[in-house]
Amino acid sequence: MWTIANPGSGETHGILAEARIRSGKADALRTLLTTLARAQAHAETTGWTAVSREAFVERLVALTPEIDLLIRGLDAQAKALETYALLLDEIQGDQRILEARRNAADTDLYDLQYGKTNFTLPNDTFVFMPSVDRNARREEAFEVVTARIAAIDVLWEELLQRRRAADAACVRDLASDQVLGATAWFATTWAAGASVDDLIARLNTLSSTDLAVLIATDPELVKRLFTANPETVHERWEQLAQPAQLALIAGSPALLGSLNGLPALARVAANRLNVSTRIAEIDAESARLNAEIAGLDRTRARWEQSYARADEIAREHEVLEAELTYLQRTVDGKNQLYLYDRENARIVEMFGTPSSETRQRITYVPGTMSNMDMFYDGSLQGLPTLFVGWHPDSVAFVYKDGLFPGDSGGTRSGLAAGIVDANSAEFAQRSGPVLADFEAGLALDPLLTDATSTAIGHSWGLANITAAEVSGAQYHSVVSLSGAWMPKEWTPNPETNYTDFSYEDILQIAQGSGVVGGGNNPRFSDAFDYGAFYQGPEPTYTKDWQGAPILDFKVLMDNHNRVATDDVNNDDVLVDLEELIYG
Repeated sequence: MWTIANPGSGETHGILAEARIRSGKADALRTLLTTLARAQAHAETTGWTAVSREAFVERLVALTPEIDLLIRGLDAQAKALETYALLLDEIQGDQRILEARRNAADTDLYDLQYGKTNFTLPNDTFVFMPSVDRNARREEAFEVVTARIAAIDVLWEELLQRRRAADAACVRDLASDQVLGATAWFATTWAAGASVDDLIARLNTLSSTDLAVLIATDPELVKRLFTANPETVHERWEQLAQPAQLALIAGSPALLGSLNGLPALARVAANRLNVSTRIAEIDAESARLNAEIAGLDRTRARWEQSYARADEIAREHEVLEAELTYLQRTVDGKNQLYLYDRENARIVEMFGTPSSETRQRITYVPGTMSNMDMFYDGSLQGLPTLFVGWHPDSVAFVYKDGLFPGDSGGTRSGLAAGIVDANSAEFAQRSGPVLADFEAGLALDPLLTDATSTAIGHSWGLANITAAEVSGAQYHSVVSLSGAWMPKEWTPNPETNYTDFSYEDILQIAQGSGVVGGGNNPRFSDAFDYGAFYQGPEPTYTKDWQGAPILDFKVLMDNHNRVATDDVNNDDVLVDLEELIYG
């Protein structure tokens, strides 16, 4: 607090920091308006059954003008604080000048009062000045220094008035100091020390506008609420009133779309908004590539390099276009993403709609070399799509939460690296708990709780599933589609049915040598039921020039891949698998 003796008291950098905070919140709310516009468009075309679509749309429509008003208020506050900081800086500068002048005047006055001033002038002819002359000069000097002090006092009073005026103007311009309404409490030390239950109770008292503002301007609060295990996330979500749930979906879609423990339909709704951010990034990346190709130097001296780069750009465009097409289908409601985090190679696609009629829940985990691009081109979704189409009371999830062995997004990629990682106990130990958390979240979904759970693992996918069982996952049935191996720590759950479906393929040949998973493979385990190998359309053996049988490795690889597809040549597997799951 400033005083009469120190009218320039205050820290301009602190005031400017407050201005930047308000500007940042205004920018966050501008982003929120864009997000809300997308949320409204998506909500109007969605088929939600677990949340109220109509209530969501109504709230979004009502929020827009209120948030726009808040943005203007925050901008005005930021400008007022910036102006106040500038005025205070000027006052502090003038105060320093006046203080220096006053110190000089006080020194002169002291010298006069205590006879330390020499009144002799250069043209004086007498060493000893007459008293009358000395007194006259002393009186004149007293008048001058007194006038100087009086003038400084006047200027000091003006400085005080300027500070009062600056304070009054700032207070006036910050009349909307409560622009953040009831959300202001969440920035206090009381909120920092409050329990999550208290925070949720406060959230449930906020208006739709306050909720939207809080989520947009305090993302750390949302993380604080939901940085927990699936059971706790589920409990906290159930504590939230519907307006708070809807505001969180609209305001923090990336986080909400990744939380195990949230209902599947809420996560799908969040990820429809979440992928819009990536679509904008793709548009920007495409524009950058277009600009680069337009600027390539195609002169004779550089043509080889330029055309090589042009080919690279064309391939990059092709990859981006595939991703864009897939994500646009998600925005349009044709794909349902339970999880989407491209940066961390995380994607889970959901098929079917959870409801009170859902009877089967299927988790399909693909195998080695599975990557994001395979979701974009539909390579992995054929089998789950087929079963959900045949049985509408089913919901299936195609699962890839993080890098898989040989994933092109990893530091070690390609077939050789993929084979090494696919046979790595450490790799499975890292991936197993992640899948276990995913399954725990599904089991908590009220619309999926009573469904029979089946996990289907192709190749390395079985290692992932059984590693998840080691971490606590439980299934009614586990299906191996030419499954690779089980961790040595794994023991079969007596309440789970284990079955293997395989052709004679490249993995089965390798398993026969004992080098895959230390020999702990489905067809070498008493836990798994299995029959004879299925027969593919091509024989696995050919003959050499002498008529001796030799393995056809292409056919063996085709057989390994075929078992997890909806290929017509895989009908025998599909029929038996359907019978196993649905009876």
